[in-house]
Amino acid sequence: MIYRRPVCVLLALMTANGVAAQPLAAPDQDASSPQAVFDLTGHWRQEDGQTFHFIQDGSSLISRYSVSPASNAGNDIDFTATIYGNLVYGAHRAAFSPAMLEKCSSQIWVGMGLTLNAEGTELAGFRGDRIVDADDCTVEDSDPVRLVYVRIDRPGS
Repeated sequence: MIYRRPVCVLLALMTANGVAAQPLAAPDQDASSPQAVFDLTGHWRQEDGQTFHFIQDGSSLISRYSVSPASNAGNDIDFTATIYGNLVYGAHRAAFSPAMLEKCSSQIWVGMGLTLNAEGTELAGFRGDRIVDADDCTVEDSDPVRLVYVRIDRPGS
């Protein structure tokens, strides 16, 4: 039950963007194949300047912080996802303090969906957002947040 609203938000985002975000098929693949079109392993930067290291294993993708922001330790998970063609769907971890992470860990994950551009250099989409009460871990969902990652050569570039 606690995941009903985030799942509904993610499904609404997927449906609303479904026409524009059809998976790309590699020339020798069927469009229904879940195989990734690009290797996304490497360094990526968000619009706010935070950098991340993506690790891809088949159709599985994990994003970890490259540089430690105030609310996270270095190498903490940013998101875990599955790649389906040029689409990336998964669970994004909100940036809460380590104490909040330990106490309310199941409440901080939200759905996310990204679309990879044709060049394989930008992932853009949305993630859910929520406000978590530090006292009792209750959740108030808020509007989805735009999310953009741009491929970079290395952190600091």
